[in-house]
Amino acid sequence: MKRSTVFFAMFGFMLAGCSGTTVVLVPDASGKVGKVSVKTKAGEQLLSQAGASTFAGKADKLPTQVEVFDNTKIQDMFGTALANEPAPPLHYTLLFPSGSAELPSDATAQLKTVYQSIQTRNSCDTSVIGHSDRTGDNNTNKGISLQRAESVANVLKMAGLKGDCLDVRYYGENDPAVPTADEVAEPRNRRVEIEVR
Repeated sequence: MKRSTVFFAMFGFMLAGCSGTTVVLVPDASGKVGKVSVKTKAGEQLLSQAGASTFAGKADKLPTQVEVFDNTKIQDMFGTALANEPAPPLHYTLLFPSGSAELPSDATAQLKTVYQSIQTRNSCDTSVIGHSDRTGDNNTNKGISLQRAESVANVLKMAGLKGDCLDVRYYGENDPAVPTADEVAEPRNRRVEIEVR
């Protein structure tokens, strides 16, 4: 029994030794292209434009020179994987009045849109995250950010979303959209962010 285990381990190692990794940089859903560095012990290649590609075959060999693939080649090589890529998350933001967890007047229409998105995606993975500005002490702000998140989560639950499909979090003043000094009332920080995956 021990001998066959060693054989399979060596077989797996040989396959890994004979293969390699091809990296192709493709734009995200919004068309933005980042950068990626492909490194081996022998050096690295930087990919920084759409379609840029390199192949890293062995750890002691430099990755191949950068080659730019056109869309046809990318689709031929990775079309199936790209077609099965999950849709990017949807993001929504509700702004709240100072010192209040009461839903703003435009919340009903926004939360209808959020719920329709959840239904369309057949999603059971939604985050509701409460925040506050830096007016007042952080303990109070944490409490109000939780109340804001819970008020939004409760509307989504009343619409029919199961509670186990919701991740409710709150950060008080600790994750501002707009960094400010203490005691600055910044409306864009008094918010609930909703992310539908």
